[in-house]
Amino acid sequence: MTQDNEGVLRFHKADLGYSGRPVLRGVDFGVRAGDFLGILGYNGSGKTTLLRTVLGLIPCIKGRLAARSASGGAVRYGYVPQKERLDPIYPLTAREVAAMGTYREVGLWDRLRGRGAGHSVDRCLAKCGVRDLGARRFSDLSGGQKQRVLIARALAAEPEVLVLDEPLAGVDAATQHALLELLRSLKDERHLTILLVSHRIRAEKDLFTHVAWVDEGRVEVGPTQEMLAHSRLSRAFQADL
Repeated sequence: MTQDNEGVLRFHKADLGYSGRPVLRGVDFGVRAGDFLGILGYNGSGKTTLLRTVLGLIPCIKGRLAARSASGGAVRYGYVPQKERLDPIYPLTAREVAAMGTYREVGLWDRLRGRGAGHSVDRCLAKCGVRDLGARRFSDLSGGQKQRVLIARALAAEPEVLVLDEPLAGVDAATQHALLELLRSLKDERHLTILLVSHRIRAEKDLFTHVAWVDEGRVEVGPTQEMLAHSRLSRAFQADL
């Protein structure tokens, strides 16, 4: 985490929100390559607003967000939504869903003819432990299997920044453990910067290098040990933890 102009992402005293109405004010922090940032806060605190701004879906109302790729071009993002709803009338396989991550690199004609980054998709499915499910319909998979396929789809985009929105939501304890191990292996890939949104603490905290607390219109960022100290959590939750 950085407070200077270095890093992959850098907010400069930014107000974030919609239609000129700020949800978050004075956002000012940076994210370095290889950081694993946990974005924590209550539901409705503004985590989604922060996420949408990072992904370029909404502009800053005030200030700015600087995104700098190592190659000098636009930062490549991989995004894993909390839930993915694909219309069941479309019989997409798990592999076809994962291949969506390559669409920015493959032309429409090649998509229709099944050409392009096939080997890359297979590698991403294998990395996520679901290559053997590639021919199955995505809609028939379990919640945990779907999450793995969606992570594979994000990785197929060859991202510099991987953004995950509550990836452990709605899955059982065994699946949570498996997904945490997958995220741990991705954390070891030092070139990959990861932002993970969550409304809880215990499960993912050992993965984070830094934490962003989103609360009452502000974003406070620091090293994990400092941000998750007992005294800070007690103040945040107004209880003796």
